[in-house]
This record gives sequence, structure tokens and C-alpha cells, in this order.
Amino acid sequence: MQGLLYIMLTVVKSLQNFNSYLNLIYFKPSLLAGAYIFLIFILFGCGTISLPIGKSSNDDLNLGTEMTAIDYADHLSSLKSSFVKTPGIKILHTSGPDDKYLTGLLREIIEKNEIFFKSLKSGSVSVLDTNQPLHLSLPRGEIFLSRGLINKYLKHESILVSVLAYELVRSEKLLYPKETIVPVGFLSLDRLINLNRLNVDEKMEVHKWAYHITIRSGYDGEYYLSWLQTQNRNTADFIMQVGDINQINKEESLFKAFLIRQPQDDELMTIRKNSSKFFYKFINSIRDRSI
Repeated sequence: MQGLLYIMLTVVKSLQNFNSYLNLIYFKPSLLAGAYIFLIFILFGCGTISLPIGKSSNDDLNLGTEMTAIDYADHLSSLKSSFVKTPGIKILHTSGPDDKYLTGLLREIIEKNEIFFKSLKSGSVSVLDTNQPLHLSLPRGEIFLSRGLINKYLKHESILVSVLAYELVRSEKLLYPKETIVPVGFLSLDRLINLNRLNVDEKMEVHKWAYHITIRSGYDGEYYLSWLQTQNRNTADFIMQVGDINQINKEESLFKAFLIRQPQDDELMTIRKNSSKFFYKFINSIRDRSI
């Protein structure tokens, strides 16, 4: 921004000199007014202007302070209220037993991995009333699962735990694009999806953590790979969330290579091979709901 101002001021100064020369020869309107108009158009015609925000010295204008991790988490998590109020966004109100099951499942994952979850102590799950298979999150453990994802792809409780572990890792580590969103009262689904997209390297780090967390929560880690393979086989369904078909394929390949290098210690832990009755009650209650 400072570079742009410097260039504009240089242009104005040059035009002043040129304008003085013209006034000696011709009696025509000044070009300086046009230069000022051009400068104002450049500065205020842009959609947004990013101001440098950081620690200010005594001689500088106080434009703001550097946003801390806590501030950033508070900012993004507060967007949930805007999202659920956005026209076209519908949240399925789950029953008491379903809420109790989901909240308990999140608590179980966090408590059995308390060394990892240093700031996150609880979470919540909201069910989006849409056929599009989606899983999204915001900081503070605010997780969104779509009805389409639950009905079509969550075939085993370990897959549900894998998805929840993935989003809890992102929420704990604040793995979201570092940008400040001006609150306007609404947040579209596309905007929330963009806030949840990561590149392949970032997603692989999340997958690795989520895989170990799934196992240490007492669930079958083999379903984590099965979940990635399911997405790869159904790219048309998941392209809205991922945004790049090639990325889904690459994730599966890299995760297989990761599994080959893993020691077998985790496999000695007691894991649940079968889904609980509470899982099936939750799935059936969502499946029975209409749009």
C-alpha cells in the first residue's frame, strides 16, 4: 500500500511540473485536477484495502493490534450464529438422545486424547439439512455434518469418529485460512466451505493426527483409510467440499504410504469392531427426517 501511495504521489508531482509548463504555453484547464481524481479513484474504488496491522510505535498511528490465536478463534467461532441465520441454511434439530450421544462421543474423543487437546475441552455437532455430503467446522469445536453425509456415507461408528476427529484436530490447531471476515449478519455455505479448505500437505498432517486419535479413542483405525477411499470413489459427491478431484486421489495415496511406515503398537489397543446401538439410533433418526 505504501508503495502504491509513493507511486501516485510521484505521478502527481510530475504532472504538476508538466502542468506548469503547459500553462506557460497554453491557457487550458489544469491537468492536476484530473490527477487528483485519478488518485482518489484508485484509493477508494477498490473493494477492500488491507491495512498493515501490528505493534505501533509512539510515532505511528494506532491502526490496531496484532490478532492473537485466542482472538482469531473467537472471531471465527462467532461466525456460527451468522451462518445458521443465513437464508437457505437449515439445521435439523436433533432429539435429546441424539444430542446426548454426539456430545458424549466428542467428549470421549477429547478426554482419551487430552495430551493433544490442550485448549479444546468440548464440542457440538449441528446437522445441515442438505443432500450434499459435507463435514465442516469452526474453532471451539463447532462441527457441522450434513444429512447427505450421514445417510449415505457414515456406515460405521468408526467412520463417524474419524470424521469428528478430523474436525476436532482442525478446531484445536486453528487450521483455517488466516483472514478476518467482516460480520454482515450472514455467512453463505460456499463461504464456510472455503474457510474449511486446506492444501494437501496441511490435510495430511490433520489425517495423521486424526488417525491416531481415532485409534486411541478405542475405534477401528482401518475405517479411516476406508473413509478416504470412499471419497476417492465418489469424487462427484465430494468435489464441492474439496474443490479439486486430483487432491482426493493424492490424499489416499499419501495416507497409504503413511500407514506402511507406522509401527503396530496402536493395534494392540482394545478397539470396537462393531457400532453401538446409539450410533444406529442416531443414523436412523436422521434418515427418517425429511427436508
